[in-house]
Amino acid sequence: MEASSPRRKSLPAEAEESETRLESLPSEIHERIVSLLPIRDAVRTSAVARAWRRIWESAPGLALDWGFEHGADPAHADAVLARYTRPVRSFFFCLPEASSQRADDWVPLLAGKGVQILRLHFSRGRYVKPPHYMDVSIFSCRELTQLQLVHCDIPAAPVGLAGFPNLTKLYLHEVGFPDNGVRGLETLIAESPLLQLLWLDKLWFPEGDDVEEEWVIRAPNLRNLSIISENDNGWQIEELPYIEEVDINSENYTTHRDFVRLLTRVARVQKLDLNMPERESSALEGLSCSFENLRSLSLNTDFCFLSTFLSTLYLLKNAPNLEELSIEIRYDNDQLEEVGLDLLSAQWTDGLLAKLKSVSMDMATCESNEMHFIEFVLSKARRLEEFRICAVEDCTRSNEELLVEIIKYRRASPQAKVFFKRMVFV
Repeated sequence: MEASSPRRKSLPAEAEESETRLESLPSEIHERIVSLLPIRDAVRTSAVARAWRRIWESAPGLALDWGFEHGADPAHADAVLARYTRPVRSFFFCLPEASSQRADDWVPLLAGKGVQILRLHFSRGRYVKPPHYMDVSIFSCRELTQLQLVHCDIPAAPVGLAGFPNLTKLYLHEVGFPDNGVRGLETLIAESPLLQLLWLDKLWFPEGDDVEEEWVIRAPNLRNLSIISENDNGWQIEELPYIEEVDINSENYTTHRDFVRLLTRVARVQKLDLNMPERESSALEGLSCSFENLRSLSLNTDFCFLSTFLSTLYLLKNAPNLEELSIEIRYDNDQLEEVGLDLLSAQWTDGLLAKLKSVSMDMATCESNEMHFIEFVLSKARRLEEFRICAVEDCTRSNEELLVEIIKYRRASPQAKVFFKRMVFV
């Protein structure tokens, strides 16, 4: 017992010495350390030392992010917002249905604290119950550089406050515009002149406002554009001189959608992901612009019709520097038109597939048109390194039969390797 007593008595002294060392640090160092911590840990530093009891309340740049934390209590956000004295750099909270109205209290406070990054996710989707209707004070957050809203409705903006002058990133998922429809979104984008990233994912507009009325995306500084929707929504695009990545995926394009015009507006794109439309005639016939910067192309299409086959070829012919090609086959269509290898060879030009290195084909049915495309690419792509094929489980041909056929195809690239597998659904 006597041997152990000095050790026990020394612990408080060590703790006191440690606390003294912490207190001796400049307050700027205290604040810097706390500002790098997650919000829960930042608040807990109050118990570290006397000098740290209120440090988090004035730590500059502290991220008030609860993220996707399961079961986070909105009351904690209330308490933090009431005590935090600095401008808010970032605020992120996933609100359960019972607490969705808390956002109406938070947003005015955040606007007054100059919030720069705001992400609010509401759990109640439109198809379950009416979504949360955002308070109009959202348009008072004039310092926002990033805004992410999920599962809510946006009201009409007050006069003169339709957009965000400093906004560079806007992400809207299952967000509605019940008051002013597509015109509300059009104005919001146009009045946010610094936008560089725009993601519009499954938005909702009043009935009758989603197909017929044309509206324009005006965002001259845009670099990343993603539009995912069930219906076309009638959008058009002004020329985007700095565009780098584009993802356009609509299940139901309008019959008058001009795809040549659309792709011409994004001709400087480096990475393109496109759900190819189904038309009786090729949607890209007459495409003449050159996609000099395009390195990566992902297509959701099929080779069941001559029109979609030709659309793919027109796009490839105008992408001389393409290196990666990914194709996901639409599984719900049957091959109705035969497209032979002779027709494909007739489309050949010297620049076609000239720099292609990697190709993948997912959900392949391995019907004759798809096999002709595989043979065409292998026989023409001189720099090809790999071609990956993933066939659907109920493909009628055996793996051995398909591999024997593919091995016979001539390869323009000596280093080209073919990888084949079949999807298995559990």
